[in-house]
Amino acid sequence: MARAAQGLKRLGIVPDVVLSSPLSRAQETAQIVARALAPDLPVQIYPALAPGHAPTEVLSGLRAHAAATHLVLVGHQPDLGVLASHLLTGSSGLAPLPFKKGGVAAFAVAALPPRRHAVLQWFLTPKQLRAIGRRRAAPRAR
Repeated sequence: MARAAQGLKRLGIVPDVVLSSPLSRAQETAQIVARALAPDLPVQIYPALAPGHAPTEVLSGLRAHAAATHLVLVGHQPDLGVLASHLLTGSSGLAPLPFKKGGVAAFAVAALPPRRHAVLQWFLTPKQLRAIGRRRAAPRAR
């Protein structure tokens, strides 16, 4: 996950808030991501990201983070895929995204909690993130 987080860093991702499921593995992942992207930002435990919570429950709790412009959620499959489907279509089962462990998606929403459908900006596997993290910077023109 540390190498995948370097890919996120290379993409310029700087979160305002990092929310994690209370399960220990998710918390460990969230800590790795936060350290790479915003070392001074504490990870906050968000109980609605634990397995079994409905997308509407996850989203309604985000009202407390309405001022955030970049929010990272660390949770579990299949719940994150179902949440993604709900964000994109309004239906939990219409288009669930097949997140792999360490996979990441970026969504654009107009407000928190979202009142309209989100726009999927990108969806990357851990392998793709690691490759981005390893990529050498292009030489700068003089």
